[in-house]
Amino acid sequence: MDASEPRADHFNEDCADYRAMYQLGLEQRDYIAREDLEGLGSSFQRMRRLMDRIRLRQAGRPAAGDSHEELRQREQLRRIITETQELRRNNEAAVQGLLERTREEMRQFQQGQRSLRGYQTTKLSEARFIDRVR
Repeated sequence: MDASEPRADHFNEDCADYRAMYQLGLEQRDYIAREDLEGLGSSFQRMRRLMDRIRLRQAGRPAAGDSHEELRQREQLRRIITETQELRRNNEAAVQGLLERTREEMRQFQQGQRSLRGYQTTKLSEARFIDRVR
């Protein structure tokens, strides 16, 4: 086994994890579209686990070399990471839009409640007969 084999294994694991992150980004986009906050929260937990796994693997890795193969691998990872970041930015914008719509709905709901209270009649006192007998 030569020294490049562990690096190749790390590269393959990194690629798999970054691709999984991209797939999670696509799932998050669907959760946002369906306004499924529970599913979105679950996907964020899975994303954190992937990020931790990558971080741990990179912490124990020797410095990357400058061979043609290693440069090609880094470029491939860079493309996957860039696509994942772009997807994340789009998802963040969608979440921001969802938040704004929710805030607007809350404002309208509160305005409706205030209006309703304004139209409610005050409690009438007991009715009295004309002869003033209750």
